[in-house]
Amino acid sequence: MIKQYKISQPQYFKGWSDLTTRQIDTFPKLTYPLLMLCGEDLNFRFNLKQVDLYGEERNGTFDGLVGRMQRGELEVGVTSMFMRADRWRVLHYCAETVELKGAFLFRQPSPSAVSNVFALPFSRGVWAAAAAVFSGAGALLALFGRVARRRTSDPVALRLTVTESFTYAIGTICQQGSDLSPRLWSVRLLMFCTLLASLFAFTSYSAKIVAILQAPSNALHTIADLAHSPMDLGVQETTYKRVYFAESKDPATQMLYRRKLLPLGERAYLSVLDGIARVRTGLFAFQVEQSSGYDIISKTYTEREKCGLKEIKAFTLPMVAVPVRKHSGYKELLGARLRWQREVGLMDRFRRVWTSARPQCDAGRGGFVSVRLADVLPAARALLAGALLAAALLLLERLSSCARNRRISA
Repeated sequence: MIKQYKISQPQYFKGWSDLTTRQIDTFPKLTYPLLMLCGEDLNFRFNLKQVDLYGEERNGTFDGLVGRMQRGELEVGVTSMFMRADRWRVLHYCAETVELKGAFLFRQPSPSAVSNVFALPFSRGVWAAAAAVFSGAGALLALFGRVARRRTSDPVALRLTVTESFTYAIGTICQQGSDLSPRLWSVRLLMFCTLLASLFAFTSYSAKIVAILQAPSNALHTIADLAHSPMDLGVQETTYKRVYFAESKDPATQMLYRRKLLPLGERAYLSVLDGIARVRTGLFAFQVEQSSGYDIISKTYTEREKCGLKEIKAFTLPMVAVPVRKHSGYKELLGARLRWQREVGLMDRFRRVWTSARPQCDAGRGGFVSVRLADVLPAARALLAGALLAAALLLLERLSSCARNRRISA
């Protein structure tokens, strides 16, 4: 029987039983032992020929493996290929082998990459309640100071103006003390309660922000989230690298393809090794055959890095099956033997040999993550904005003072 096997990267091919490069030409290597068993069962030999393309339709005819079947030059392909409608016109399939799954693999970005971590510890309701409590404390302190100035001769009461009272409230939020020590017990009690409320809020805030900095964000769930995220994207270098993005009917997938991949051109398509390496080191999502990606991840990632992986499926790939020449007499014979191999577990055994499962997360959330400059950047921006505003106010005060002095001297 004339058979043809497809090897897309012959420079890396080291034999049908070599497991060092499982991510390259996985399906020919997986299908080969299945068809060798069929040959032993049905008592026939192979006349093998090599080709480097599955086959694409060009002007009504196919090239590669499918083209040779279309021309009747061979009977069976020693590989598993997608069951596509355009190929059904020129060949048949005898049996499915494995399910091919693809998805965008990435590490969830840190919270600071997608939001301001200093605003995350409290919900909007808690922020509003805290603002109301401390604003009310400042207003009450100003009111008590006004009453104290009328009823007593306390010198501290003279300092409890509206601006001083609200400055005290803001300082209390930031855990800053005050040199104010009024004689009135009502004012002292108000200041003590304000400090106590600030202590509880600050303790909760500090604990929550530490937990946020240590954990990855959970902001990306869908293709639309990925399209609007700051992450760079890449796609595994395969024969179908553009086809299923272009054919997808999902608006979010189309938007992602146009926004993130098309502008990059050929730079968007990477080998599995390069793509998975970029996933490990930065804000990068890589569309990859999951088995190929898992194989590299299990060899190169640390346990903690494996725990931070996230997957988002862009599209569903069709089943893969062993192709045969159209109307071939071997179709039913091979199909029956391949189905038998599936039923008795032989096909599953070879699938586990040649494909990798998702790496297990054994480290959990152990260890710690160092705080980066990006995590504290909002605080630095707030400091810079405050410094600029203070400088502007100083300039205005200086100009106002100069103008007042000129009027007095005139």
